[in-house]
This record gives sequence, structure tokens and C-alpha cells, in this order.
Amino acid sequence: MADVVFYLIQSAEQSVESLACRLCRRAAISAKTPVFVCFDDTAALHSFDQLLWSFEPDSFVPHAIDDGQAPVCLGLQPPDDFKGCCLNLAARAVDAQRFERVLEIIGADDTAKTTGRQRFRDYRQAGYSPQTHSV
Repeated sequence: MADVVFYLIQSAEQSVESLACRLCRRAAISAKTPVFVCFDDTAALHSFDQLLWSFEPDSFVPHAIDDGQAPVCLGLQPPDDFKGCCLNLAARAVDAQRFERVLEIIGADDTAKTTGRQRFRDYRQAGYSPQTHSV
């Protein structure tokens, strides 16, 4: 059964996207764990793609769109052959059984907290015991 981990952003100064970039870098480069980053729409996907190229001028996060062999794979649905971790940036919960680990980031604003609570409940109803970390 996959681990489900929620990162709860405490400050409005920290963005979901910047934390997501750091988590991608850590998982893909330091932990050498493939990461699938899930999005609701292609606009958000392409925006994050651009951010991964530029979020830190002295580092690079190797990534590709819809390529399950890339260290970080961006997409709306995981490729059939994908094995690894999921960083969910979509508003809906993902099918956690497809992944070794699911990472969720909850922003500091009220809307993000409301949708995050729903995803937390969805995972619990599916039999998972999500962990939480304040950041």
C-alpha cells in the first residue's frame, strides 16, 4: 500500500509551485525515485514545465511531458509503464495504488485547504492513513 503524505504550507510567502519544484528535485535527483507530477489541465502542466527550467539558476531538474522513463514525468494521467512516486498538483485525489508514494501539497489559502481536506478524506476512505508535515 502506498504512503500518502500531505505537505501543509503555513505561510502565504511560500508557493505550492516552488515547494513542488524542490520535491521533484529531491525525489528525482537525491532519492533517485521517478516522479509523476499530475495536473488538472495542460495550461498548469506547461506552466510548471517552464518553472522547472528556471526555478533555480544553478540546478536542473530533468523532466519530460508524458514520458514514463524520465526522472520527472509531467502529465494529466500517468503513463501505463510508470513506476514510482506521484506528486499530485491536481484538485482531485489520485489512484494511490498505482504509486509507491503519493505527495500532496496544500497551499496556505482557504480554497486550497478546502480541496486538500477533501483529498485527505478521499484517501482515508480508500483505506490509506495519510501523514502530514507542516512546511
